[in-house]
Amino acid sequence: MVKKIISIALVLTLISLITVTSAEAGSKARYRWQGAAIALGALALGGIVAHQIHAHTPPPIAFFPPPPPPPIPDPYCYRPQPEYIPGHWETVREWVPGTWERVWVPGHYDRWGNWVAGHYEERQTPGRYVERRVWVEGYYRHY
Repeated sequence: MVKKIISIALVLTLISLITVTSAEAGSKARYRWQGAAIALGALALGGIVAHQIHAHTPPPIAFFPPPPPPPIPDPYCYRPQPEYIPGHWETVREWVPGTWERVWVPGHYDRWGNWVAGHYEERQTPGRYVERRVWVEGYYRHY
């Protein structure tokens, strides 16, 4: 910053020295080469100052506008996303009905010592509950 101020002050001083002429009588070509040298020096110094000003300026700030907001869903058309219920095991209790079967009973003596000939008997197995595991597939629950 200080260099810039000193350079600008020096350029202004040199320009003011060039533009203000002294009132001397003499040849027109007498100070021509001195004036040309001063002009070239001022031009070189001005180029350096201009380069310093442009070399140390920060790059322009890039502006990126914010993204547009998401669209607002219509409250009359809004449907929530379906929820996925994963598959799982369940224990199911099932009733198994009783059965009847015909069974051959061979001949034998009863408890009083009497002979009982062989015969068929109908026997019943009572019904009962049986628990077994069943896999239930996953599904999407729609509201």
